[in-house]
Amino acid sequence: MFSKLITASLAVSFLAGGFFLFAGMGDRMPPREPVVLGPREIGVREWPSRDPAGLAALWEATARGERPLRIASYNVHKCTGMDFRKDPGRVAEVIRSLDADIISLQEVLSGPGGGASAQVRYLAERAGMYMAVSAPTRLKKEGEYGNALLSRFPITRVRLHDISLGGFEPRGVIDADIMVGDFTVRVLATHFGLWPMERNRQMERLLQILPERPRFPLVVMGDMNGWVPGSPVLKRLEERLGKPVTMRSFPALIPFLPLDRIWVLPSEYLTGAFSISNPADRSGFIRFASDHLPVVAAFYLRAKAVSGTLLPAH
Repeated sequence: MFSKLITASLAVSFLAGGFFLFAGMGDRMPPREPVVLGPREIGVREWPSRDPAGLAALWEATARGERPLRIASYNVHKCTGMDFRKDPGRVAEVIRSLDADIISLQEVLSGPGGGASAQVRYLAERAGMYMAVSAPTRLKKEGEYGNALLSRFPITRVRLHDISLGGFEPRGVIDADIMVGDFTVRVLATHFGLWPMERNRQMERLLQILPERPRFPLVVMGDMNGWVPGSPVLKRLEERLGKPVTMRSFPALIPFLPLDRIWVLPSEYLTGAFSISNPADRSGFIRFASDHLPVVAAFYLRAKAVSGTLLPAH
Protein backbone atom coordinates (compact mmCIF):
# COMPACT_ATOMS: atom_id res chain seq x y z
CA MET A 1 0.00 0.00 0.00
CA PHE A 2 2.79 2.40 1.00
CA SER A 3 4.74 1.66 -2.19
CA LYS A 4 1.61 2.34 -4.26
CA LEU A 5 1.21 5.74 -2.62
CA ILE A 6 4.84 6.60 -3.37
CA THR A 7 4.40 5.46 -6.99
CA ALA A 8 1.22 7.54 -7.35
CA SER A 9 2.93 10.60 -5.83
CA LEU A 10 5.87 10.27 -8.20
CA ALA A 11 3.51 9.90 -11.16
CA VAL A 12 1.58 13.04 -10.17
CA SER A 13 4.84 14.97 -9.70
CA PHE A 14 6.10 13.81 -13.09
CA LEU A 15 2.85 14.79 -14.80
CA ALA A 16 2.80 18.18 -13.06
CA GLY A 17 6.42 18.82 -14.06
CA GLY A 18 5.64 17.85 -17.64
CA PHE A 19 2.63 20.17 -17.68
CA PHE A 20 4.64 23.13 -16.43
CA LEU A 21 7.45 22.44 -18.88
CA PHE A 22 5.05 22.13 -21.80
CA ALA A 23 2.70 24.96 -20.82
CA GLY A 24 5.56 27.30 -19.94
CA MET A 25 7.55 26.30 -23.03
CA GLY A 26 10.75 26.16 -21.02
CA ASP A 27 9.87 29.27 -18.99
CA ARG A 28 10.16 31.49 -22.08
CA MET A 29 8.37 34.80 -22.47
CA PRO A 30 9.65 36.28 -25.74
CA PRO A 31 9.99 40.09 -26.05
CA ARG A 32 6.82 41.65 -27.40
CA GLU A 33 6.21 45.23 -28.43
CA PRO A 34 3.16 46.86 -26.76
CA VAL A 35 0.06 47.57 -28.81
CA VAL A 36 -0.67 51.32 -28.78
CA LEU A 37 -4.37 52.10 -29.04
CA GLY A 38 -5.55 54.82 -31.39
CA PRO A 39 -7.73 57.80 -30.33
CA ARG A 40 -10.94 56.11 -31.49
CA GLU A 41 -10.22 53.09 -29.32
CA ILE A 42 -9.92 55.25 -26.18
CA GLY A 43 -12.37 57.99 -27.16
CA VAL A 44 -15.00 59.66 -25.02
CA ARG A 45 -18.16 57.63 -24.64
CA GLU A 46 -21.32 59.71 -24.78
CA TRP A 47 -23.24 57.73 -22.17
CA PRO A 48 -26.72 59.14 -21.46
CA SER A 49 -25.93 59.17 -17.73
CA ARG A 50 -22.75 61.21 -18.06
CA ASP A 51 -22.79 64.71 -16.54
CA PRO A 52 -20.21 66.92 -18.36
CA ALA A 53 -20.55 69.87 -15.98
CA GLY A 54 -20.24 67.65 -12.93
CA LEU A 55 -17.21 65.89 -14.36
CA ALA A 56 -15.46 69.19 -15.13
CA ALA A 57 -15.96 70.35 -11.53
CA LEU A 58 -14.65 67.00 -10.28
CA TRP A 59 -11.52 67.28 -12.46
CA GLU A 60 -10.74 70.78 -11.18
CA ALA A 61 -11.27 69.93 -7.50
CA THR A 62 -9.08 66.81 -7.76
CA ALA A 63 -6.29 68.65 -9.61
CA ARG A 64 -6.29 71.38 -6.95
CA GLY A 65 -5.95 68.78 -4.20
CA GLU A 66 -9.35 69.61 -2.71
CA ARG A 67 -10.51 66.00 -2.95
CA PRO A 68 -8.61 62.72 -3.18
CA LEU A 69 -8.28 60.69 -6.34
CA ARG A 70 -10.05 57.40 -5.61
CA ILE A 71 -8.85 54.28 -7.40
CA ALA A 72 -10.11 50.71 -7.23
CA SER A 73 -9.40 47.21 -8.48
CA TYR A 74 -12.20 44.68 -8.89
CA ASN A 75 -12.28 41.17 -10.33
CA VAL A 76 -15.90 40.93 -11.49
CA HIS A 77 -15.87 37.22 -12.49
CA LYS A 78 -17.89 37.90 -15.67
CA CYS A 79 -20.49 39.52 -13.37
CA THR A 80 -21.33 36.10 -11.96
CA GLY A 81 -21.77 36.20 -8.21
CA MET A 82 -21.34 33.83 -5.31
CA ASP A 83 -24.94 32.74 -5.83
CA PHE A 84 -24.02 31.66 -9.40
CA ARG A 85 -26.25 34.38 -10.86
CA LYS A 86 -24.93 36.57 -13.69
CA ASP A 87 -26.08 40.11 -12.91
CA PRO A 88 -24.16 43.05 -14.46
CA GLY A 89 -26.63 45.45 -12.82
CA ARG A 90 -25.57 44.25 -9.38
CA VAL A 91 -21.87 44.72 -10.25
CA ALA A 92 -22.63 48.20 -11.60
CA GLU A 93 -24.31 49.03 -8.29
CA VAL A 94 -21.16 47.92 -6.44
CA ILE A 95 -18.97 50.07 -8.69
CA ARG A 96 -21.18 53.12 -8.13
CA SER A 97 -21.04 52.56 -4.36
CA LEU A 98 -17.21 52.70 -4.47
CA ASP A 99 -17.29 56.24 -5.90
CA ALA A 100 -14.01 55.44 -7.69
CA ASP A 101 -12.51 57.83 -10.24
CA ILE A 102 -10.42 55.11 -11.90
CA ILE A 103 -11.19 51.41 -11.66
CA SER A 104 -9.37 48.37 -13.01
CA LEU A 105 -11.61 45.42 -13.87
CA GLN A 106 -10.55 41.82 -14.36
CA GLU A 107 -12.46 38.86 -15.83
CA VAL A 108 -14.88 41.13 -17.66
CA LEU A 109 -16.60 40.60 -21.02
CA SER A 110 -16.09 43.34 -23.57
CA GLY A 111 -17.74 42.32 -26.84
CA PRO A 112 -19.28 44.90 -29.18
CA GLY A 113 -22.94 45.86 -29.30
CA GLY A 114 -25.45 45.71 -26.50
CA GLY A 115 -25.59 41.97 -25.83
CA ALA A 116 -24.45 39.90 -22.88
CA SER A 117 -20.80 40.31 -23.87
CA ALA A 118 -20.92 44.11 -23.69
CA GLN A 119 -20.31 44.24 -19.94
CA VAL A 120 -17.59 46.93 -20.11
CA ARG A 121 -19.86 49.34 -21.98
CA TYR A 122 -22.79 48.59 -19.65
CA LEU A 123 -20.76 49.00 -16.45
CA ALA A 124 -19.17 52.26 -17.64
CA GLU A 125 -22.54 53.71 -18.60
CA ARG A 126 -24.27 52.69 -15.39
CA ALA A 127 -21.34 53.93 -13.27
CA GLY A 128 -21.30 57.34 -14.99
CA MET A 129 -17.70 56.96 -16.18
CA TYR A 130 -16.18 59.28 -18.79
CA MET A 131 -14.07 56.73 -20.67
CA ALA A 132 -13.66 52.97 -20.94
CA VAL A 133 -10.79 50.93 -22.36
CA SER A 134 -11.18 47.22 -23.10
CA ALA A 135 -8.17 44.90 -23.19
CA PRO A 136 -9.46 41.39 -23.87
CA THR A 137 -6.98 38.53 -23.59
CA ARG A 138 -9.22 35.61 -24.61
CA LEU A 139 -12.20 34.84 -26.80
CA LYS A 140 -14.85 32.86 -24.95
CA LYS A 141 -18.22 31.66 -26.19
CA GLU A 142 -19.86 34.65 -24.44
CA GLY A 143 -17.51 37.14 -26.13
CA GLU A 144 -14.14 38.84 -25.63
CA TYR A 145 -12.81 38.44 -22.09
CA GLY A 146 -10.03 39.96 -20.01
CA ASN A 147 -9.14 43.32 -18.47
CA ALA A 148 -10.68 46.78 -18.67
CA LEU A 149 -10.11 50.26 -17.27
CA LEU A 150 -12.88 52.75 -16.47
CA SER A 151 -12.14 56.41 -15.73
CA ARG A 152 -13.93 59.62 -14.89
CA PHE A 153 -10.89 61.47 -16.26
CA PRO A 154 -9.59 61.71 -19.84
CA ILE A 155 -7.39 58.79 -20.90
CA THR A 156 -4.87 60.26 -23.34
CA ARG A 157 -2.67 57.27 -24.21
CA VAL A 158 -2.93 53.50 -23.81
CA ARG A 159 -0.36 50.77 -24.34
CA LEU A 160 -1.35 47.10 -24.06
CA HIS A 161 1.41 44.72 -22.98
CA ASP A 162 1.17 40.97 -23.56
CA ILE A 163 2.57 39.11 -20.54
CA SER A 164 1.33 35.64 -21.52
CA LEU A 165 3.59 32.68 -20.81
CA GLY A 166 3.59 29.73 -23.17
CA GLY A 167 0.43 27.64 -23.07
CA PHE A 168 -0.94 29.16 -19.87
CA GLU A 169 -4.01 31.39 -19.98
CA PRO A 170 -3.22 34.65 -21.86
CA ARG A 171 -2.58 37.66 -19.61
CA GLY A 172 -2.01 41.36 -20.22
CA VAL A 173 -1.26 44.79 -18.74
CA ILE A 174 -3.17 48.00 -19.48
CA ASP A 175 -0.67 50.88 -19.35
CA ALA A 176 -2.57 54.19 -19.50
CA ASP A 177 -1.85 57.90 -19.13
CA ILE A 178 -4.77 59.69 -17.46
CA MET A 179 -5.06 63.47 -17.23
CA VAL A 180 -6.28 64.97 -13.97
CA GLY A 181 -6.17 68.70 -14.68
CA ASP A 182 -2.50 69.41 -15.43
CA PHE A 183 -1.37 66.17 -13.79
CA THR A 184 -0.58 63.00 -15.71
CA VAL A 185 -1.28 59.87 -13.67
CA ARG A 186 0.15 56.68 -15.15
CA VAL A 187 -1.92 53.58 -14.38
CA LEU A 188 -0.85 49.97 -14.93
CA ALA A 189 -3.62 47.43 -14.44
CA THR A 190 -3.10 43.69 -14.71
CA HIS A 191 -4.20 40.18 -13.75
CA PHE A 192 -1.41 37.70 -12.99
CA GLY A 193 -1.65 33.96 -13.61
CA LEU A 194 -2.58 31.16 -11.24
CA TRP A 195 0.76 29.31 -11.23
CA PRO A 196 3.99 30.41 -9.52
CA MET A 197 6.00 30.00 -12.76
CA GLU A 198 3.62 32.38 -14.55
CA ARG A 199 3.57 34.97 -11.81
CA ASN A 200 7.34 35.03 -11.54
CA ARG A 201 7.79 35.75 -15.25
CA GLN A 202 4.91 38.23 -15.29
CA MET A 203 6.37 40.07 -12.31
CA GLU A 204 9.71 40.35 -14.13
CA ARG A 205 8.02 41.75 -17.23
CA LEU A 206 5.93 44.20 -15.19
CA LEU A 207 9.08 45.52 -13.48
CA GLN A 208 10.67 45.99 -16.91
CA ILE A 209 7.70 48.09 -18.02
CA LEU A 210 7.80 50.31 -14.92
CA PRO A 211 10.01 53.41 -14.92
CA GLU A 212 12.92 53.36 -12.45
CA ARG A 213 12.10 56.86 -11.18
CA PRO A 214 8.51 57.79 -12.02
CA ARG A 215 8.09 61.33 -13.33
CA PHE A 216 4.35 61.05 -12.88
CA PRO A 217 2.21 59.76 -10.03
CA LEU A 218 2.14 56.02 -10.74
CA VAL A 219 -0.55 53.47 -9.89
CA VAL A 220 -0.04 49.71 -10.23
CA MET A 221 -3.03 47.53 -9.43
CA GLY A 222 -4.89 44.35 -10.16
CA ASP A 223 -5.56 40.78 -9.16
CA MET A 224 -2.02 39.52 -8.48
CA ASN A 225 -3.17 36.00 -7.54
CA GLY A 226 -0.56 35.90 -4.78
CA TRP A 227 -1.32 35.66 -1.09
CA VAL A 228 1.69 34.10 0.67
CA PRO A 229 3.59 36.80 2.62
CA GLY A 230 7.24 36.85 1.68
CA SER A 231 6.73 34.89 -1.54
CA PRO A 232 9.37 35.72 -4.20
CA VAL A 233 6.90 37.55 -6.46
CA LEU A 234 5.37 39.72 -3.73
CA LYS A 235 8.78 40.35 -2.17
CA ARG A 236 10.21 41.65 -5.45
CA LEU A 237 7.17 43.81 -6.12
CA GLU A 238 7.27 45.33 -2.64
CA GLU A 239 11.02 45.97 -2.89
CA ARG A 240 10.34 48.06 -5.99
CA LEU A 241 6.89 49.49 -5.26
CA GLY A 242 6.63 49.55 -1.47
CA LYS A 243 3.74 48.26 0.63
CA PRO A 244 0.47 47.92 -1.28
CA VAL A 245 -3.07 48.73 -0.28
CA THR A 246 -4.68 45.32 0.12
CA MET A 247 -7.26 43.42 2.12
CA ARG A 248 -8.72 39.95 2.32
CA SER A 249 -10.70 39.99 -0.89
CA PHE A 250 -11.27 36.34 -1.89
CA PRO A 251 -13.58 34.48 -1.73
CA ALA A 252 -16.01 37.35 -1.34
CA LEU A 253 -18.49 35.58 0.91
CA ILE A 254 -15.87 34.65 3.53
CA PRO A 255 -12.71 36.44 2.38
CA PHE A 256 -9.37 35.24 3.72
CA LEU A 257 -6.93 35.61 0.78
CA PRO A 258 -5.52 39.08 -0.12
CA LEU A 259 -5.28 38.55 -3.89
CA ASP A 260 -5.96 42.13 -5.02
CA ARG A 261 -3.49 44.99 -4.54
CA ILE A 262 -2.96 48.67 -5.30
CA TRP A 263 0.41 50.45 -5.22
CA VAL A 264 0.85 54.23 -5.49
CA LEU A 265 4.21 55.88 -6.17
CA PRO A 266 5.74 58.10 -4.94
CA SER A 267 4.45 56.99 -1.55
CA GLU A 268 3.87 60.54 -0.29
CA TYR A 269 0.81 60.75 -2.53
CA LEU A 270 -0.96 57.94 -0.70
CA THR A 271 -3.19 59.36 2.02
CA GLY A 272 -5.73 56.66 2.67
CA ALA A 273 -6.85 53.11 2.07
CA PHE A 274 -10.43 51.96 2.22
CA SER A 275 -11.86 48.51 2.67
CA ILE A 276 -15.48 47.78 1.92
CA SER A 277 -17.58 49.87 4.25
CA ASN A 278 -20.87 50.86 2.66
CA PRO A 279 -23.88 52.02 4.71
CA ALA A 280 -26.17 50.76 1.93
CA ASP A 281 -24.72 47.25 2.13
CA ARG A 282 -27.25 45.96 4.63
CA SER A 283 -28.24 43.17 2.24
CA GLY A 284 -24.63 42.17 1.67
CA PHE A 285 -24.93 42.63 -2.10
CA ILE A 286 -21.22 43.45 -2.41
CA ARG A 287 -20.32 40.01 -1.07
CA PHE A 288 -22.57 38.28 -3.59
CA ALA A 289 -21.91 40.33 -6.76
CA SER A 290 -18.60 38.59 -7.63
CA ASP A 291 -16.21 36.03 -6.16
CA HIS A 292 -13.83 38.90 -5.22
CA LEU A 293 -14.34 42.03 -3.14
CA PRO A 294 -13.10 45.30 -4.64
CA VAL A 295 -10.10 47.08 -3.11
CA VAL A 296 -10.11 50.89 -2.93
CA ALA A 297 -7.36 53.43 -2.21
CA ALA A 298 -7.25 57.22 -2.28
CA PHE A 299 -4.48 59.82 -2.56
CA TYR A 300 -4.14 63.56 -3.08
CA LEU A 301 -2.31 65.09 -6.01
CA ARG A 302 0.15 67.67 -4.72
CA ALA A 303 2.19 70.21 -6.65
CA LYS A 304 5.98 70.18 -6.31
CA ALA A 305 7.78 73.42 -5.43
CA VAL A 306 10.65 74.14 -7.84
CA SER A 307 12.63 77.37 -7.39
CA GLY A 308 9.76 79.00 -5.58
CA THR A 309 7.24 78.04 -8.26
CA LEU A 310 4.52 75.46 -7.82
CA LEU A 311 4.50 72.97 -10.68
CA PRO A 312 2.26 69.97 -11.30
CA ALA A 313 3.91 66.76 -10.14
CA HIS A 314 4.69 65.40 -13.61
